[in-house]
Amino acid sequence: GLGGGLGGGLGGNGLHNRNGKNGGIPYGIGEFVSRRNGRIEPFVRSAVPIACGAAHTAWQIAISETQRQAIYADPKWRNGRVDPHDPPNSGLSVARQIGMVSYRTPLGYQKKFGRALTDESGPSYGSRAPWQVKSYLEYQGKKFLGRFDPVTYVKLTEQMDSHDVGRGRGTIEQVLSHVEIPVCVLGIDSDVLYPLHEQEELAKHMPNAELKIIHSDAGHDGFLLEQDQVAAHIKSFLYSHE
Repeated sequence: GLGGGLGGGLGGNGLHNRNGKNGGIPYGIGEFVSRRNGRIEPFVRSAVPIACGAAHTAWQIAISETQRQAIYADPKWRNGRVDPHDPPNSGLSVARQIGMVSYRTPLGYQKKFGRALTDESGPSYGSRAPWQVKSYLEYQGKKFLGRFDPVTYVKLTEQMDSHDVGRGRGTIEQVLSHVEIPVCVLGIDSDVLYPLHEQEELAKHMPNAELKIIHSDAGHDGFLLEQDQVAAHIKSFLYSHE
């Protein structure tokens, strides 16, 4: 996912709460939570980072790079000189499919699709095999074309790869140690894209942080699919820090 969000509302001294998942909250930690903007109190009073880490790792950069390479491999990329009326949508579709695999887990895909076919009369192997999982990925790739253009996607993933709360501030540990506001870090036990150890690192180095674990077979998308768990943890946290 590429989203993030603001929670709570603006008060006299700033935001009551900053919450969101990977695309937004890392920058929230770096730009709002860990600096004071000339105020005595932090600009943000509390934060709920969900399924993210303190910096984009080599693993996440590698996944982003394979997505970009899929776009670059489309002849319509033209070394970045993209015709907006004829963009490299085939490459973008494949990039999205790569992302859809990284957001889930082997167990989740097996439970959802197994080795099922969309047409039992079709071939059961080879490039023409009508796997349900293939149909799902192709559908997701095509649907994505109505939401993003290839150049925007390349630039957005590049910006996400630049995420590092320690850049220009010191080590990650030093920066996180200065985050004194209450923080509830949410991690997903099956997350392959942003593994749980990254949320453990956040909670370990922020002095007023707690770690809550979302139990799911859905991987990173558990932050969307396990709404009851997510909501319960956030509600409990916010009530305890009113």
